[in-house]
Amino acid sequence: MKLLPIPSESAAEADLLPFLAQAVNWSIDRRPLTEEEILADEVLAGYVEGWGRAGDMGVFAVDDEGERVGAAWVRLPTEDWRGSGWAGDTIPELLIAVAPQAQGGGVGTHLLRATFDLLRLSGKGSVSLAVSEQNTAGSFFAENGFTIAGRHEDADVLLRSL
Repeated sequence: MKLLPIPSESAAEADLLPFLAQAVNWSIDRRPLTEEEILADEVLAGYVEGWGRAGDMGVFAVDDEGERVGAAWVRLPTEDWRGSGWAGDTIPELLIAVAPQAQGGGVGTHLLRATFDLLRLSGKGSVSLAVSEQNTAGSFFAENGFTIAGRHEDADVLLRSL
């Protein structure tokens, strides 16, 4: 596995969309949203639409066959968009997803650490995200230094200092 930066071109939106869909559709108890439904949702679409603006950064995990098996990326809120994990106007919000066939092998940890490094290099002091309290990913984030900073609808807003 290797990690590659997510290009700042708007074409990366299409590459990020399947990973956004995976992050959104984590629960087997709900009907999965299609990519079209995700893009029709103002908050969800904001995680990928207009990719390449100031503050956008992240990495893809690529397997030995060259297939993307994971992604972690951050976006800063804008005047007209705030994600579900909003914790402040200067705090980037993280999204991360690992393809099912690559889960449990450390890909998520590598993605997370690489994203932390990118954020530190860009001068950011913290990062936030939202995770439903029913989502088992919450324990992964707790193990990696995130703490509950608040709530947004049915999700905990987690924050981590860098």
